[in-house]
Amino acid sequence: MKAQRPADLNGADPHERLTTLAAVVERQQRELEELRHRQAAREIVCLAEGVLVERLHCTPAEAAAYLRDLAARTGVKAVELAADLIGEPVGAGRLRFADGEAGPRPARPPEVPDEPAGERRELGDALLAQVLQLAGAAAAALWQLQPDGALEFVAGSGLSALETSRWRRIPPQLDSFAQRVAERGQPLWLAGSLPVAERPLSPWAGGARAVLPVRGPAALLGVLEVVWSGEEHTVPPSVRRRLTTLADVTAHVLASSFVAGGRTPSGRPENAWLGAVLDDGLLVQPLPGVRGEPVDFEITHVAAGFTDPAGRTHRQLAGLSLVRAYPMLAAYGIVDRAAEVLRTGVPCRLERIPSSATGEAAGAAEVTVRIVPFLDGLLVDWRPGTDADQLASLLSDIQRLGGLGGWEHSLVTGETTWTDQTFVLFGIARSEGAVGWTDLIAKVHPEDTPIVEHFQATLLHRRPVTATFRLIRPEGTVRQVRAHGEPIVADNGALVAVRGIYQDLSAQYHSQVALAATQDRLADTEQRARQQYRIVRELQHAIMPVAAGPVHVAGLDIAVRYRPAESEHAVGGDWYDVVALPGDQALLVIGDVAGHGIDAAQGMVALRNALRGLACTGAGPGQLLAWLNATTFTNGRINGTVLCGLYDPAARRLRWARAGHLPPVLVRDGGADVLAEPHGMMLGADPDAAFEETTTVLREGDTLVLYTDGLIERRGVLLDESLDRLARVAAEGDSDVERFSDRLLGHATADTDDDTCLIVIRVPGGPRR
Repeated sequence: MKAQRPADLNGADPHERLTTLAAVVERQQRELEELRHRQAAREIVCLAEGVLVERLHCTPAEAAAYLRDLAARTGVKAVELAADLIGEPVGAGRLRFADGEAGPRPARPPEVPDEPAGERRELGDALLAQVLQLAGAAAAALWQLQPDGALEFVAGSGLSALETSRWRRIPPQLDSFAQRVAERGQPLWLAGSLPVAERPLSPWAGGARAVLPVRGPAALLGVLEVVWSGEEHTVPPSVRRRLTTLADVTAHVLASSFVAGGRTPSGRPENAWLGAVLDDGLLVQPLPGVRGEPVDFEITHVAAGFTDPAGRTHRQLAGLSLVRAYPMLAAYGIVDRAAEVLRTGVPCRLERIPSSATGEAAGAAEVTVRIVPFLDGLLVDWRPGTDADQLASLLSDIQRLGGLGGWEHSLVTGETTWTDQTFVLFGIARSEGAVGWTDLIAKVHPEDTPIVEHFQATLLHRRPVTATFRLIRPEGTVRQVRAHGEPIVADNGALVAVRGIYQDLSAQYHSQVALAATQDRLADTEQRARQQYRIVRELQHAIMPVAAGPVHVAGLDIAVRYRPAESEHAVGGDWYDVVALPGDQALLVIGDVAGHGIDAAQGMVALRNALRGLACTGAGPGQLLAWLNATTFTNGRINGTVLCGLYDPAARRLRWARAGHLPPVLVRDGGADVLAEPHGMMLGADPDAAFEETTTVLREGDTLVLYTDGLIERRGVLLDESLDRLARVAAEGDSDVERFSDRLLGHATADTDDDTCLIVIRVPGGPRR
């Protein structure tokens, strides 16, 4: 387990910064304590001077001078003399100034009795008399809250001796007005009696009443209950304010009863028995904040065996808060963890805390802080870590990180022992005990029972063994477990035990299963992709051979080429068609369907067949494209480009239109030009789109090049530049259209890994090259 570290402060070493801050806090605490002591000493001296003024009938200056002179003559500090003087019983006699006369006789501070009949009772009775007088009430009682949640009777009025004895202690389980207020911390004002069914127990059965919490500086100290004789009595606001003020005064009385005579919270009568129970540690109580949640914890008892690393006595520690006593431990989260233990009731440990956090001199030592519930509070203690503790912690971390759990089965006693991580692996609480050797089969998946039986039998035959099986946890989940075991043989050769480890392989197993499933899906996807690629290729080759022979239609020499993409996934929808029409005309078409794969191939076939059918109508190319565009909206919304031309051999005239396709290149008289583009958007963009027709008159020897973008497109190169380069290559010309087509493909510089279609059309005649 990693050492506990506080939060990083401003990027510096957190331990060094917190050590510095703790030193500052400790110095400030010492200064505050010194100020408190000096203030208390001044108050004691002032009280003693007042006593001297009253007894000696002198002025304050004379009393102060007498106290200083007496301290100088006796060698005793003035504050100690003042304390003795205040504690001297009344009637000790008048003090005299003359030499040889008696000075102040030291007197022992009055004992504070353990029973409420002592000083607390006297103070409480006097206070309750004021309560009855100011509130006009008939009876009142004061209870003090004890560490176990009970309320102890301190003083009362309007109760008989028998009732006082009966109500001396109210346990927390008893439903009473006082316990309700102690539990909720809110005052209770009743104008009349509650119905009998809703009325809790009380020393006074009926009557209006006020039940007020008595709070100290940081915690609830007790409860004050005031009762009026009238059944319907409304407490006026002025009386409520007085009672609230008197409750605050009562808090001072309860708090001061612990320090009179040098008593501390640890010296409370109710804590006297703790010395026989606790031999070490600090007993703390929560100090609630504004919202009621603990913001700190008060040290209410210090065990006799506890030694403060800073050298403070038990009396100095009792009454301090944890944050004030050990600020560095607070920086390591002790308050938050203590609040969690108080809320859940589950003990916790803060391991590998630097010993300097407890106030020891800085060093490499570490301590383990333990926080456990105790009564209505918590017990906090710590002990230094040893090499064995560190090794045990390291082993625990290794088991946790590796999903390992150790086990051992004794063949002598029949007992099975598990490590903590084994209980975690099996999903069993440690309190339930380890699963026995013969009971292990019941925790295993039924199909893996033979594996475990063979595993155990092999060990009993004194051979080490490894096995993997499925473990069924109590909640029904299944864990994949690998078990390693070995026999333990005594010196006399007897088999005394078998032991080994269980390793949780569930995460690795699930990863392997997921990986295998992914590989299967990838293989299936790859197979389907290859099948689709084969279908698309066969479809394309059936329609457009990669190297078809020369075509002679309408007196034209025509060469067609199709070059597939290099990558299988890039099989596209480039297509061409050359069809002889009635009247010796020829339909010349080239196109490119958007997308790749089988969808693009299907779109290509659909457009090609549709255009062949439409061409039989005798309509012009513009109208044919308009009809073809309309079919794309009823045929799965096909998008693509098309160039459609109708050639009339009698007039050597080519009427053509385009739907977003690249324009043809005309090679004539040793030069080549890109023809002007008629208007026409791509197919599938607008169902009402119109396509402009244009006419190009060809001469003998002219060559017309139709192509798709796969022939010329290059990444990072403008389209106009690519067209100009194609024109320069085509300008060289060739009377052999087959040779000319191959040269154009050979000089293509496209790098988009797209397929390419090419149609080279030549009008016979003219010079041959």
